[in-house]
Amino acid sequence: MSSRDIVIIGAGGHAKVVISTLFELDFRIVGILDDDPNKWNQKVFNIPIIGPIELLKTGNYELGIVAIGDNRVRNEIVNKYENFCKWVSIIHPFSYVHPTVQIGEGSVVFAGVVIQPDVFIGKHVIINTSSSIDHDCKIEDFVHVAPGVHLAGGVFVGEGTLIGIGSSVIPYKRIGKWSIIGAGSVVINNIPDHVTVVGVPAKLIKQG
Repeated sequence: MSSRDIVIIGAGGHAKVVISTLFELDFRIVGILDDDPNKWNQKVFNIPIIGPIELLKTGNYELGIVAIGDNRVRNEIVNKYENFCKWVSIIHPFSYVHPTVQIGEGSVVFAGVVIQPDVFIGKHVIINTSSSIDHDCKIEDFVHVAPGVHLAGGVFVGEGTLIGIGSSVIPYKRIGKWSIIGAGSVVINNIPDHVTVVGVPAKLIKQG
């Protein structure tokens, strides 16, 4: 295998966006792994779905990326298979990422994204289409920033949290780990761990 050969984990809709980004970056995708047997021997963008994720243990894949939008599932897969390939982070060429930004392994930055100075992005984070992250934000591991989200400066987002599509967060607010910010919400207060909030302004609707 060459240093640009990569295997994709997951064959759903999110994988299509990951694959299209990899094409822009001239990676060679050697196959897709997915645990749904109904998908085996099918193709995504002419790339074969070759079998279950367990093949990571025997397939001698050098590079991989988990193309699954669900934060908990992505976390489980990474923890189970982290020793069987090197996780790659990718940045779409039609995005703007300031040179001071730090991005952890396995994270993806899609088209139309803007990330401003001194942002920290952890491991296996999704920064989805046309979202923006302003200066001095910290995004912990396994977060999903959905399409069209806008984080103002100095926002902290804890591990595993989903910021739903079209949401906004005002400056220097803290969002806890493994929480859900509902689509279109406006966060004007700090949000604790393990909650779901929705609305304008965002209000608690579920705990745990």
